[in-house]
Amino acid sequence: MLRIIFLFCCIFIWQKTLFAAQENSKIEVMAKHLYSTKITVHATDGIVVYYQDSVIKAESASYDKETKVLVLDGKVEMIGYKGTKEQTDHMEIHTDNKEVNFKKLFLVSQNDIWLFSDNAHRNEGNYTLGRTVLSSCDINDPLWKMVFSRSNYDSDAKYMKVYNAKVYFKDIPIFYSPYLAFSTNNERSSGLLFPLFGYTQEEGFVYEQPIYWAVSPSMDIEFNPQIRTDRSIGLYSTFRFVDSNHSSGKLRIGYFKDKASYAELNSLPESSHYGLEFNYESSEVLSGKLSQNFTDGLYINTTFLNDIDYLNLQKTQLQHFGLNSLQESRLNYFLYNEDYYAGINAKYFIDTRKEHNDDTLQILPSVQLHKYLDHFLWNNLTYSVDLQLENFDRKKGVTLKQVEMKVPLEFTASFFDDFLNVSLGEELYYSKFFFGNGSYVYDDFQYYSNIYKVKLFTDLTKNYDSFVHVLQPSLEYVKPGNESEKPVQFDQLEDKQKELFTVGLPEENYAFSLSQYFYDTKMKLVFYQRLSQKYYMNRTYKFADISNEMQYNWKQWQFYNNLVYAPKFGKIRESSVHISLHEKMYDFTVGHSYKQVLSDQPDIIPANDISFDFGYMLNDRVKFDGSFTYNIDDASSKQWRIGGSYNRDCWSMAVSLREDIIPRPTGFTKDNGFYVQFNFIPFGGLSTGGKQ
Repeated sequence: MLRIIFLFCCIFIWQKTLFAAQENSKIEVMAKHLYSTKITVHATDGIVVYYQDSVIKAESASYDKETKVLVLDGKVEMIGYKGTKEQTDHMEIHTDNKEVNFKKLFLVSQNDIWLFSDNAHRNEGNYTLGRTVLSSCDINDPLWKMVFSRSNYDSDAKYMKVYNAKVYFKDIPIFYSPYLAFSTNNERSSGLLFPLFGYTQEEGFVYEQPIYWAVSPSMDIEFNPQIRTDRSIGLYSTFRFVDSNHSSGKLRIGYFKDKASYAELNSLPESSHYGLEFNYESSEVLSGKLSQNFTDGLYINTTFLNDIDYLNLQKTQLQHFGLNSLQESRLNYFLYNEDYYAGINAKYFIDTRKEHNDDTLQILPSVQLHKYLDHFLWNNLTYSVDLQLENFDRKKGVTLKQVEMKVPLEFTASFFDDFLNVSLGEELYYSKFFFGNGSYVYDDFQYYSNIYKVKLFTDLTKNYDSFVHVLQPSLEYVKPGNESEKPVQFDQLEDKQKELFTVGLPEENYAFSLSQYFYDTKMKLVFYQRLSQKYYMNRTYKFADISNEMQYNWKQWQFYNNLVYAPKFGKIRESSVHISLHEKMYDFTVGHSYKQVLSDQPDIIPANDISFDFGYMLNDRVKFDGSFTYNIDDASSKQWRIGGSYNRDCWSMAVSLREDIIPRPTGFTKDNGFYVQFNFIPFGGLSTGGKQ
């Protein structure tokens, strides 16, 4: 602001000249001392030049009327051209064709990216640079810099192409490429992304070079060719798109072909690993076209692959339902309003441990229709309806189509000024089963039952000086009613039919539950407890498992415990304990998970693990984090990770060491690996990684 005021205050002693550089283009030169001849115009002392959209300052200037060349010398500064700032010792502007030559050019973009070049040439916003240094760090002592022999820069597109590029961390070279292209304004643009380097003991040197294509503002494609020197080569491609303001999707395909020697050495059932993945989400499909305030949505998450290594070989994986040998694909569509809900769901499973999936049961599809809770005749009498159509299909083995309906009826009354609530209910159940893909004595089955329920419950709240207490006890009695099975009893069906479903009335029981919550005066939850147990009248051991869940929050601490005790065996069936602390600069969670195999549940996988997760922020730039899981029974670590990150305005780095349990075509393996990522802002990252 002071500089502008000075210019206007001193303009009355300045001399000014105006001349045409070419048609529709003028150059205005202002200086304290200005003199001219028939051929040249010379200016010194406080020179300001207005040329096109730029303002130029210099110590001296001269203009040749015959060659139409404007020469500026001495601390030349150019501001405003396409949002850039330029400094140079010598500038030559060819006003007839708008070409500009520089010596020792220093250029700063709108995104604080700077470059320094020995010499440069500009024509219509396109720069051709000689040997150049580029960075976004402090110019006096850049932590990283890129040095290249020559380059081309388009200031309109904010896009740069460089040749023989070397990236330095301090003065240590860490990366070389004969050619790079990137955007300088941190926007999507086509070109090469920073590669991934790594090394594994089994696969040798790993190199992946992402290629990015910005097809349009709403879609892009990334190609990821990779080389594993001891294994082979492969290619993954990902297509991302946004088709509306409420929906988007991703499509990925990939193929990797192992060398015959590698497949034989590792006893792999498949030497080719290929697949296709598609993710799509939409929060509005037909909502805008439907009446009665209906809302709908669509969710698709599909994976088709021939081998689990198709996923293991990816650098970055899409969101799925776990990286395991049984891969699941889902399609969900839902539609609802205040009264009704409708949904179509499909699930498709691929068991990569099998040679084929002909006998794997698929859900194609499941349809659900639901009527929300509503009054019937009286306000105290409510009902709801749930109807489901299931289709369990496969190529080999028995298939099943099922129609299922549940209708719960409930009458509720309050007594003693709402201190006691009584609920009387009956649940009606009907199901019809149709068997296919084979010949059976009975190819259909019908089942009907009803259940009676009586429940006593209350919801009590009391305010104290420093806290609020909410108490919710309940006692429910469940009595089985009648059941009907046609055309035969369930036990008379063939075993392969009975494997697909089960029917029957619940045992007569009493279910007790108690929930309580403590809130502070700001209604922040301090403590909660949920206790439940069932009592079976017709069992030898009448008391079922006791479940007790508690959590206490104190300042930044959190204490959690969930315990299941089996009175029949006098033992703890399972337990989970976690203690967490979340501070601004650090956090940690330590926990213990325990699960015991008892005779009534022999298929349970036992557990006795200690886990620990932590994060520590040394300062605004340095962070550390890690985790591990340790099995007490066999005194071994199951998996662990430790790492850290360092962040600066112009670059960041992340490092981690880890051991993971990875599913493989031949089983599960433990992989020890390391990962290092450099991120040069705003250009992207350079990653290295490896496994043992």
